[in-house]
Amino acid sequence: MRATRLAATTVAAACLVLTLASCSGSSDAGSAAPSGGDTASSTTTATAPAAEVYEGDEKGFYEVPQPLPEGPHGTLIRSQVMDDYTFDGATTYRIMYLSESVAGDPIAVTGMATVPTAAAPDDGRPMITISHGTTGIADQCSPSVTGQNAEMGLVENAVSEEFLVAATDYEGLGTPGRHPYLVGESEGRSSIDAILAAGQLPDADPGTELGIVGYSQGGHGALWTNQVAAEWAPDLEVVGTFSGAPASEIGVILAAADRVKGFAFMVIAGINASYPEADLDAILTPEGQEVLKSVDEGCVGDVFDAAGAAQGDLFVPDGGQSPPWSELAAAQDAGTEKTNDAPILLIHSNEDQTVPTFFIDQVEARMCANGQVVQRVDLPEGNHTKAAVPAYEQAMEWMQQLFAGNDTTQDTCPDAG
Repeated sequence: MRATRLAATTVAAACLVLTLASCSGSSDAGSAAPSGGDTASSTTTATAPAAEVYEGDEKGFYEVPQPLPEGPHGTLIRSQVMDDYTFDGATTYRIMYLSESVAGDPIAVTGMATVPTAAAPDDGRPMITISHGTTGIADQCSPSVTGQNAEMGLVENAVSEEFLVAATDYEGLGTPGRHPYLVGESEGRSSIDAILAAGQLPDADPGTELGIVGYSQGGHGALWTNQVAAEWAPDLEVVGTFSGAPASEIGVILAAADRVKGFAFMVIAGINASYPEADLDAILTPEGQEVLKSVDEGCVGDVFDAAGAAQGDLFVPDGGQSPPWSELAAAQDAGTEKTNDAPILLIHSNEDQTVPTFFIDQVEARMCANGQVVQRVDLPEGNHTKAAVPAYEQAMEWMQQLFAGNDTTQDTCPDAG
């Protein structure tokens, strides 16, 4: 096992950058939403109409119906063909669908999906769901709003003509409410529900086998999608999960808040959005709470600028290392449970100075201790953003082999074999 020391992480975490994605019509509603989990509360929803085929302007697409339609999480609410964002042999859609917050409230989430134009196999199309890297928290930062999703392009280059693919914006990105940044359960539910909703698009013909992929924030999201999948969508069979450079150690980010101000503010905003017991007074000074407002006003670069320009003490000493913040941060750490026998591929660059290798060391150690089949690949070069390209190339080749029934996973856990 790779030796690591917690004391060294706060220095490494000072360079933490989790962003990747910012760098970079029929009226047929399709098949019904697959079952799994609880249905949305009837006290805040209405009877579900057929999914709307939206043909208005882009801004209107994100206006959430009031009340929300009733239905299980993963129910498609509306879709819109994206003619300006296309991939070979597939139709691209902007989608809105039902999901559920950590508190159990029904919510609307948006994202993108692609459906191959070729006929589906008799047993349905193979499926992949994508968790994207950090873009920010404000609504204008969602990939389906900007029409840019770096990870989706890397996945589609390999599978656009065969696979049903979905990419969530995550809860609160493009829809009401603050995005619960790096809150694992929220990420996982949003990603699972995106592929359930994509299965209701015209000619989607979903199968039951699912691959999960993500890088950076999305690496964290992918691991959480795998973790919640068995309970949230028991009819799906997870084939494998790829997690690249996962932003997995939330407590480390809070412990180094003064050094990683921009990301610390987004983490604090995200946890506060999901957990009412997360009192801002316990972690942020009045000056810090003023800076926190920047997360709702701009994307990741704007938050960094606001945090960097702020003067004075912004964080309460040891606030992030005291309950409830320390406990809530630890609850978001990725890879804490083994929930299925599907293999996990971890890829990280040795030259990544943005998400320190300590993060992936900890994920690997936890999953190996839980008996998970884990293959770790250390890329010899490439910074955080550049390494995403070869990481996805290797991951998609691995994923296609899994779907073909050829498991090429080499378990690198110290006690494997």
